[in-house]
Amino acid sequence: MRNRTFIGGTEYRNKPENLNKNDINLFEHEFQKEIFDSYVIDSKNVFLSGKNIINFKKFKFYLKHTYMNRPPLKNVIKFIIKFLKLIPKSKIKVDSGVWVINNKSENYFHWMTESLTRVLSFQKLNKKGTILLPDNFNSLEFASKTLDMLDVEYKIYSNENLVKVRDLSLTTHTAPAGNYNSKIILELHHKLNKDSKSVSGKRLWLSRKFSGRRFLVNEEDITPMLQDYGIEIIYPEKLSYKEQVEIFREAEFIGGVHGAALANMLYMEMNNTVLELRAENDAHNNCHYSLAVSLKNKFYYVICENDSDHNFIVDVKNLKETLNKIFKK
Repeated sequence: MRNRTFIGGTEYRNKPENLNKNDINLFEHEFQKEIFDSYVIDSKNVFLSGKNIINFKKFKFYLKHTYMNRPPLKNVIKFIIKFLKLIPKSKIKVDSGVWVINNKSENYFHWMTESLTRVLSFQKLNKKGTILLPDNFNSLEFASKTLDMLDVEYKIYSNENLVKVRDLSLTTHTAPAGNYNSKIILELHHKLNKDSKSVSGKRLWLSRKFSGRRFLVNEEDITPMLQDYGIEIIYPEKLSYKEQVEIFREAEFIGGVHGAALANMLYMEMNNTVLELRAENDAHNNCHYSLAVSLKNKFYYVICENDSDHNFIVDVKNLKETLNKIFKK
């Protein structure tokens, strides 16, 4: 049985506030987007292993619901082999559960915008259910904290055994990769912040200095300028999840290099401002633009050069001009 939970439709998006006519090709395919309906599918007697599902009787792998994009054949062969190796081992039996993850759900951005929207899809049915997660989610504080915020029960299962689920509520993806059903995103924002008191005012720069990749090479060059605009540099990976949530709920502006931490705009009051440093000629990674406008924020961008390791180098003059536009200096 398929239960429709959210109706899709056409998303019409505001353009970036500082859109340059020479950059229109980077964004124009996102100004209008078709979003499909969301469903919860009742699946009987399926087996779970890691982030994969299989129905042995039907020889069905549910790839559409466990991968955001279709995986290469070698990946499919790999997890089939793993399933076969686990068959002789003892099996864990579960009466019922809910599936909300895909192959990228351990990444913070994908968890926040893809898995949690699927949680809301299940909640639309107004029935109790337990989210099932493989044990690699045990160490992810953001997973447990956000599920607690949404008042959802969850169960961790071992990757070393097959898990047989008699009745699995299989949620479909709620939008194509990097896109959103605004109705769901706005409801998610409300539920994540419903018991909080947000006080806007902080201006935050999300540094990737300690991330090891895709960091801003010349961040020290712009530090004095950020301070002139009252922008505080923070290092999200150095903060507990609770600290991150609290500081983003106080933000009126967040900026930084394209990266998962920008998903924390889900904790920021709406009708504020997001600035993304983007790689040159990148017309593919528009997920932060789409999320910002779905949350009714003003979106600005600065195109950056990349070094041989894909780290970013921002033009200081261009950044200053953009900050002047944002803060009306």
